Amino acid sequence: MEVTFLSASLSLFFLLTASVFTYIISKKINFPYTVLLLIVWLLFIPLSRIEFFSFINHFQLTPDILFYVFLPILIFESAYNMNYRQVLKNWKSISSLAIFGLLISAFAIGWAMYFIFPLLGFQIPFLVCLLFWSLISATDPVAVLSIFKSIGAPRRLTLIFEGESLFNDGTSLALFLVILWIILSGEISPSTYLEWFGSFASMMVGWILFGSFTWVLFSKIIGKIKNNEMVEISLTMILAHVTFILSEIISHHAHIGWFDLKISWVIATSVAGIIIWNYGRYKISPKVEAHMNQFWEFFAFLCNSLVFILMWLILSHINVNFSLFIIPIFATIIIVIIARWLSIYIPIGIINALKLEENIPASWQHLLSWGSLRGALALMMVLMVPGVWDKWYDKVLQFQQTVGWNFWFDVREFLIVITIGSIMFTLFIKATSIGYLMRKLGATKLHELEQFEQQEWKILSLIKMLSKLDNLHQKNYLTTSEVNNLKIKYEKRLKQATDSLKKLIKDLGVENWKALIQRALSLHALWIEKQYLKDLFAYNEIWEKNFKYILNKISRQIERLESWKPQLKEFADDVIEPDFFQKLVNAFTNHDKTFVDDYVINRTKTIITRKVIKELKKLSEIDFGFDTTMFDEIISLYEKFNLIANEKKDTIFKQHENEVSVLEAKLADKSLLKLEENIINDLYHKEIITPKLHIQFMDEIEAEILKDVQSIG
Repeated sequence: MEVTFLSASLSLFFLLTASVFTYIISKKINFPYTVLLLIVWLLFIPLSRIEFFSFINHFQLTPDILFYVFLPILIFESAYNMNYRQVLKNWKSISSLAIFGLLISAFAIGWAMYFIFPLLGFQIPFLVCLLFWSLISATDPVAVLSIFKSIGAPRRLTLIFEGESLFNDGTSLALFLVILWIILSGEISPSTYLEWFGSFASMMVGWILFGSFTWVLFSKIIGKIKNNEMVEISLTMILAHVTFILSEIISHHAHIGWFDLKISWVIATSVAGIIIWNYGRYKISPKVEAHMNQFWEFFAFLCNSLVFILMWLILSHINVNFSLFIIPIFATIIIVIIARWLSIYIPIGIINALKLEENIPASWQHLLSWGSLRGALALMMVLMVPGVWDKWYDKVLQFQQTVGWNFWFDVREFLIVITIGSIMFTLFIKATSIGYLMRKLGATKLHELEQFEQQEWKILSLIKMLSKLDNLHQKNYLTTSEVNNLKIKYEKRLKQATDSLKKLIKDLGVENWKALIQRALSLHALWIEKQYLKDLFAYNEIWEKNFKYILNKISRQIERLESWKPQLKEFADDVIEPDFFQKLVNAFTNHDKTFVDDYVINRTKTIITRKVIKELKKLSEIDFGFDTTMFDEIISLYEKFNLIANEKKDTIFKQHENEVSVLEAKLADKSLLKLEENIINDLYHKEIITPKLHIQFMDEIEAEILKDVQSIG
């Protein structure tokens, strides 16, 4: 069938449909989606050779489209939801795996292939061994992370794996491009290797400057746009691609004397994704935030599906007999497995021995070594090696002649075969067994706090359900008989949850359960604080720099509690200092506090601590199966917080009564807008007002909410 725009479009939507149904089936049978896509590909190969279905491979992806359109989306989405605080907290393990682990893997794979392959009848030049090592080191976190999340792997393990994968991908891509450049340049000398080292070093440093520039620029732009979903979402998409593409342009054209400035596109885009989410996320309008997450999840799913199927379809047409490479493929798989073990156990063993970070258990090390899947990026990289009819293929032939390459296949075909073999193994064997291994090693087991929270939230949700049943009965939505039957069901579940919590407390012992409950209640209080703080920010009752100041304190206290440390180092207002990244942000922005800032901060603290006290008092009336006087300590602490904030607020009011009175009037007006918004929404849902009126009212309320009050003082 002739390739036309119509047949290419049909191919695209056929592949999308296949991806959708593959995803549905993978969820039904609890099977890794990426592996199932590979099975679908195996079915599509013979199907595409039938005349009627030959349109399947009419939609083609060029290496440029793969690299500049799809890759930035996959990288940015992976980095987008990473908590930079946790990345900084675990930077030693992440960086050691991404840098030292990579170098260990390099020597292991490069030298092993160089010395073992001649014994198998394949005399492979050392540069080709290095080229394979660099591309096979690019891990694919998408498949294994989806398994981690679905099974419930520990957050820190997931973070270390994702952080290592992202920065490892950037490092391996930088090395791959440099080694490929050496091969294509035809100049192999000590000066060439020095130039290679300089290019690699600049790639690793350049992303710091360029990544910082892009996130500052886009954060400022997003901060000027309010409640415009289409524009805000589009800007994040533009950020991902502009960072990636400009990094490439700078790498090609930035010359400082004899020095060429190189930037790692992958790492620059990863850093932009991490920081735009952590620094710029609160500039994003609250109602846009949920849509933003869905948008990136959807596009990552779309890109990963298309890239995976289409690249395999492209590779299926390469004329290489895989059966002739069974022994080299098997040897490569063994070499890569051993190299991965060394690259995990050695760096983490040193970190654990020197106690540089919180201990990483042996079970986690096993999962990190076994969970290193290869996929889309490795395939993209191997396709960048020039083949027949490609530009620069003559350079490949020249290199082969120089090193005495006497095989009937060229360098590209050799790399494709062993890369596909390695990827097949990681997907069919590793991906399908990682879930079992996680359960076997106990990585999915809930720790004590999670067990407590699980039963606590069950109790809270069941109480709300029982209350809702009474409400439905009063409105005559349910009959007395139906309500009674449902009450019996949910009261039984409530008793089971309460009994489970009592058993957990009993098993822990007196000292342990008191510490656990204290910690859980403190976290609960901080989550309440965080939620009400976000509400105040959404209604512009507190502006960005003050919002971030308080949010930083709450986040740091949560981190301390999650690390089994006291909520505060001491009872004081300003005990938590900004971390390095926040100091960096402060250096580029005006964070000089005025009396207005101090007033707004203490007003906000007064409101949110009062909300916490109210919520905790309600919770203390519920029978959780433990002594509810445990709430009293937390309530007492927040009463002190409330008193301190209120006193400071009143002091500022007395010193600047006229200015603060005007400010209070404006802030009070903002709080009344919440009530107005709720009334309008209620009228709309009851169909008392038309959709047109609802839109008009909400636009007016939104305009009032977004009015700035910072000019006071």
